[in-house]
Amino acid sequence: MKKYLIIAVVALAALSVWLGYLLIEKDSEYSRLQHNQEALLQEVQMYKTQEGKSAASVLGLQLSYNELERHYKEKCLQAEELGVKVKRLQSMTTTGTETHLEASVPIRDSIVYSMRDSIVYVDTLKWFAWRDPPWVEVRGSIGNGVVDVRVQSNDTLIQLVHRVPKRFLFFKFGTKAIRQEIVSMNPHTAVKYAEYIEVTK
Repeated sequence: MKKYLIIAVVALAALSVWLGYLLIEKDSEYSRLQHNQEALLQEVQMYKTQEGKSAASVLGLQLSYNELERHYKEKCLQAEELGVKVKRLQSMTTTGTETHLEASVPIRDSIVYSMRDSIVYVDTLKWFAWRDPPWVEVRGSIGNGVVDVRVQSNDTLIQLVHRVPKRFLFFKFGTKAIRQEIVSMNPHTAVKYAEYIEVTK
């Protein structure tokens, strides 16, 4: 009788541990889904840094590999094009920027020499140039009714991923959400869109 009682106690203990594990797993999954719902409903927050640079803040999505492949097929294809297997991804970031530039640039004349049939021709070519180093350079010329323009725009995006802790009164603990901050260093560029996906197992 005592032997059966011990077996029953061990079986109940094992069942309790297994149920406890399931409960923790379900609670974790509920928190993840709740966080994802909040991230999907919240729009990207656009703001300016103290130096006036364009910045954006976005909550991160936490997706399983299956969810990623189901809802973000195009991004998965891009990863495969780069030789990266989806199963090895840790995170995925998408940032959209827009460069807007207004400038008044004086037009100068330049003499152009050309030779055809052993005859030297002299022509006037109008050209312009504007720079805001190291970010933007615009050069162009106007001749024969055609405007040729070359624009070079450089930018550096600073991306910071950080955890947002839970709060209770004055205490901070655990992780409430994952958030990404993006800053464009080019003063002529504005961050228009941002997305951060963290891949979970």
